[in-house]
Amino acid sequence: MITMVVPTRNRAYTLRKVLPSYLSQPGITELILLDDAGDDETSAVLAALAPQFPAVTCRHIRNDERRGAAFSRQRGAKLASNDYILFCDDDEYLEPDYAATCLELLQRRQAGAVSGRRVYMRDGERPEQALERFGSGSRRRPFFQHVLLQIVNGAHFSGEMEVPFTIANILTRRDLLTQFPFDGHYAKGNGYREESDYQMNLYVNGQSIWVTNATHTIHMPMSEVRTGGQRVSEWQRFRWSVHYDGYFIDKYHAAYRRRSGNRHPRLLVKSLSAAYLFWRSFVRPPLYNVVTRLTDRKPA
Repeated sequence: MITMVVPTRNRAYTLRKVLPSYLSQPGITELILLDDAGDDETSAVLAALAPQFPAVTCRHIRNDERRGAAFSRQRGAKLASNDYILFCDDDEYLEPDYAATCLELLQRRQAGAVSGRRVYMRDGERPEQALERFGSGSRRRPFFQHVLLQIVNGAHFSGEMEVPFTIANILTRRDLLTQFPFDGHYAKGNGYREESDYQMNLYVNGQSIWVTNATHTIHMPMSEVRTGGQRVSEWQRFRWSVHYDGYFIDKYHAAYRRRSGNRHPRLLVKSLSAAYLFWRSFVRPPLYNVVTRLTDRKPA
């Protein structure tokens, strides 16, 4: 019923941990690892795990040269044998009901794409501990920030809501991926906005996007994800993020205004978004580390 497509590059060490949570999902009958010209033991990791899950057809497809996550997602979708496609990043666990919950929501809402929430594990946490800590989120801000075109991952809400786009780990339809394919422009650097681009394309063309707090993906601790993927230095990450963010805003701003009713000028959105990206890259991380240490400190 559902094909899972996982773009990856030199992440065998994360796949070894997270793949069982993919292969055990009810409704998943096919898994495609789309390897972006990696050179590690990804194929061996999949070959070792696949026999434990005979109900899932497992495929390891490798690009001959690096093409980026957007190209890899689209190639995987073209190779899929099912009508529903679930994308997931290669460093995140899935809750046991993730695929089934998303499929029910997609069909009930007749949506273009849906997702659960993303939870970030802290060092030393198990996935179930991270889920318990997260709950329904703790930040008293809207999940979607219309001026910045950003989501607030830890925003507090229960139930489900319609948004212009959500996290990368979406369930969508193969026919929509044919009609509104991923944009290969995001091939270099960190590929920022590549997953949002597809969803925004759906949104401005009349499709609905939904996110639910009923199921979650659980991101591995950042300290455990140091290599592979489209990883670059912090300054390069900031530079590419601003570049791709500008491209994304230029591409969709007019259509987004028409669909959403948001009237913020394009130049203002680009300026505020660039400032936000600087804050997120260089100011927030040390502040977050300090706050985390203080909140985790137990009284003597």
